[in-house]
Amino acid sequence: MNNKIFIGIASYRDSELIPTLINMVGNSAHPEKLFISVCWQEETRDFSVFTDIGAKVTEATDDNPDVIRMDYHGAILNIHFVHFYQAKGACWARYCCEQYYTDESYFLQIDSHCRFIKNWDSELIDYYNSLKDEFKKPVISGYPPGYIPATEDTEEVLNHGIARMVFNHFNDGDIPSFIPVALLDGKQHTRGCFLAGGFLFTIGQFVTDVPNDPQVFFLGEEISMSARAFTHGYDVVYPNKIFLYHFYGRKGCDKIWGDHTQDKKEKKMVEKSWFERDKISKNRVRQVLGILHSDDIDLGKYDLGTERTLEEYEYLTGILFSEQLIAKELLSNTKPTYFEHIPESRDIWISQLYSDYYRTIEIKKSELTVNDDNVDYWSLGVFSEDNQLIAMQRLTTEEFAKQESGDNKNIYQFEIKLKDKTHLIPKKLRLAPFFVDCGWGETVEKVW
Repeated sequence: MNNKIFIGIASYRDSELIPTLINMVGNSAHPEKLFISVCWQEETRDFSVFTDIGAKVTEATDDNPDVIRMDYHGAILNIHFVHFYQAKGACWARYCCEQYYTDESYFLQIDSHCRFIKNWDSELIDYYNSLKDEFKKPVISGYPPGYIPATEDTEEVLNHGIARMVFNHFNDGDIPSFIPVALLDGKQHTRGCFLAGGFLFTIGQFVTDVPNDPQVFFLGEEISMSARAFTHGYDVVYPNKIFLYHFYGRKGCDKIWGDHTQDKKEKKMVEKSWFERDKISKNRVRQVLGILHSDDIDLGKYDLGTERTLEEYEYLTGILFSEQLIAKELLSNTKPTYFEHIPESRDIWISQLYSDYYRTIEIKKSELTVNDDNVDYWSLGVFSEDNQLIAMQRLTTEEFAKQESGDNKNIYQFEIKLKDKTHLIPKKLRLAPFFVDCGWGETVEKVW
């Protein structure tokens, strides 16, 4: 092992890139062992932003003026310039970074807005090696605590919460999304299922085993790479130690979906709108997860590995991807990060799963302004966050009366099963009475 670290940084019009590089190299124990590959997506190819902080050009050619190599306090800084109108998404940028990998011992993938602890590089390597007795190929990952950059009036703020990644809900296209929650035991690491695109550290071989798919735009990056990593034999670990911080939210910062619009495409400023790339991307993610089976999609080297199966990964996560079913424990307060045991029967396992498209909603009789035979019918509707109708059911007064809870006659209990899966995410339920002679009565709204 040469103990060198290959670092991939995708940067899209990010004013935090330079502060990130300064902080990362300045806090490293061995900057001479860092190879930093940056996909620098900007408007102007002006490398002086790097020389101004002390980086010195060591390699540049007229054949490819968009790529330049520098020495920055001993670290190798490889800058690949791309005009931001030529960008193709987050994973494409990470893919561009990976083209310069040259068998470094370790691999660190981060976003271009980070801060680091002192001696983060040696600390990460030591922590990784401490995991080798438990995991053959561990990947240290997760959502790091946040930071807020300094301004003219305020100092930089570093948060200190240590988190693990857990299932949140199925996003657009039936793709799982995640949220950070606190470690259950802050004294030790926690095994997990899901990688974070903005922070992962493992052996350098990961770059060739699980390379970023350049056609994955953004949404679905983490679950598809997580499934691919697992089937290549890697195990995710959420550390109980802070190594770096991440700038979340980034309100007001430039984003690709604000630049790569349909209008820009029509003006021939971009090849495709972000929405077009996103559609292609989601179908590739769905193909990886077995939600979609299309002969038109060739995943090539961006497919699953052969060391473990997708079925085993589903047992580990508690998620049946093809049907968007989850283990009920994922809805509990403790929210497990993985399930240890492989079930004896897949059919029994599936029968015990829960659907995000099923709900039992309780409404107190006292919440209704009317509840009598003068109602012609009741309308029960399910809506998205932006009030798009997903499903609607009419109930006669007789059918409505049957919804009384067996345990409590003061409560109506509605068991709702959406018959068809929808790309709209259920968020609200509305119940309203209708009168032929005067129209709608007062609506009661509940969270889905």
